[in-house]
Amino acid sequence: MAPRLNPNRMHIGIIGGGRRCLATMELLASDSLKRFHSEIVGVADRNPKAVGFVEARRRGIFTTPDYRDLFALEELDLVVELTGDPLVFREVARHKPDTVGLMDYTASLIFHDILSFAQELDKKEDEISLIKSLAQALTTSTSHGVMVLDTEYRIQKINERACDQAGVTADQAKGRFCFQITHQALTPCNSPDTPCPLVETLHTKKPSHAIHELSDAAGGSHYCDFYTYPLVNRKGEVVQVVEIFRDITRELAGPLETRTQAIKNDLARLVQEDKLIALGRLVASVAHEINNPIASILNFSKLILKTLREHAPTEQELMDFQKWLDLTVQEARRCARIVSNLLSFSRQQTLEPKRLDLRDLLEQVIQLTAHRLELSNIRLDAAGMRARPLEVWGDHARIQQCFLNLIFNALEAMPQGGALIIRGNQDPDKNEVWVEVADTGEGILPEHRPHIFEPFFTTKKAAHGVGLGLSMVYGIITEHHGRIQVESQPDQGTTFRITLPGASPQEKKS
Repeated sequence: MAPRLNPNRMHIGIIGGGRRCLATMELLASDSLKRFHSEIVGVADRNPKAVGFVEARRRGIFTTPDYRDLFALEELDLVVELTGDPLVFREVARHKPDTVGLMDYTASLIFHDILSFAQELDKKEDEISLIKSLAQALTTSTSHGVMVLDTEYRIQKINERACDQAGVTADQAKGRFCFQITHQALTPCNSPDTPCPLVETLHTKKPSHAIHELSDAAGGSHYCDFYTYPLVNRKGEVVQVVEIFRDITRELAGPLETRTQAIKNDLARLVQEDKLIALGRLVASVAHEINNPIASILNFSKLILKTLREHAPTEQELMDFQKWLDLTVQEARRCARIVSNLLSFSRQQTLEPKRLDLRDLLEQVIQLTAHRLELSNIRLDAAGMRARPLEVWGDHARIQQCFLNLIFNALEAMPQGGALIIRGNQDPDKNEVWVEVADTGEGILPEHRPHIFEPFFTTKKAAHGVGLGLSMVYGIITEHHGRIQVESQPDQGTTFRITLPGASPQEKKS
């Protein structure tokens, strides 16, 4: 036979042009098996319509119905018998040249499986190489911190950005626990307040996310966004976790400050709206209360003027004039106080904390509501107020609004009349001041009690308000670091107790 043109390449002849022949041709022609340096140079089959035979002819490979023609090929290293017929195999073995190898059907199956396995292995190696390249690109090019962690929280790989944030080198970080690097902690960061996304990913085998507040060496704090992604083996077990984190402090600061200011503005607006609603309810009552002293002032003035026009006043009349003028001054001052209280209450003010005596504040509220209480047939009992000052540190207008809302609630709870009891005292051991506003009205149903401080919750008809009164009281008292409690039973009345921090000695001197 003539010398081969490429002694390093294996040339194969196939006997049997069926599907196994076609599969072998496709495997050897694939890019993944080019490293085997093998090619099919001839196919023999008595059936010219066999799929492998037809494909070989299309590819320009030598085809023949007589397998002995394969032995005449200039280059032939191996004959693969794919018919599975023992007679054909023995005949081929008797006629083939000694320099040509022979593989029977069973061996060809093994050969085909080896080629298939080699192809899959080659694909896996390509995938692994691609994944390694992708991981390398991810850890080196991203501006976020990236760590690869094992299931015991230990760092297997870390990128430069993560090292910069933690102030360590990659060699110092590898093998250490992740919480030592990101949180400077000695124990895992998992807690109800700061759930660990790594723990969640290990448990669910799914990506997880969390935002943690971290402390820095200077004593400050910053916020980081953590994402964890599982790396699973073919059994579905999480063997490693990729953790990506970035500092979002600046991103949070702007929107958070804007939102906080918006909430404060909304609260201030709602407080003012609630004050105007209460003011409207007061005006009708106060108008009648002011009308009485004004009528007295007019009557006394007319009487004095009439007497002076008719004749010179006698000594007795002068004494009466003095008494009437004194009453006129008192009534005028009473009107002035009522108007002053109304103006003070209606004025929109910023929070201006100062030292207050709750007794004086409640006296002003009672003056504003006294006529309304009288018209509603409600008896006021304020004998339980402590004789000495009840000093707190707070905003006068807002705390005044709280007590006004509580009194209005009590009025509405006693449509047929009743008693309003106001009492207060001081707890020197806790440095607290408390005031109770109690009524003998309808009470609160048990199912309503948990919701009474919720905004817009109300059991009143639409004409009586939108349910902001008690929520405002709760918000204002909380803003003053106090607390509000309620005790009530249906048809047995309601008691609201407000507790506020007492004014400290330093505040009292300020």
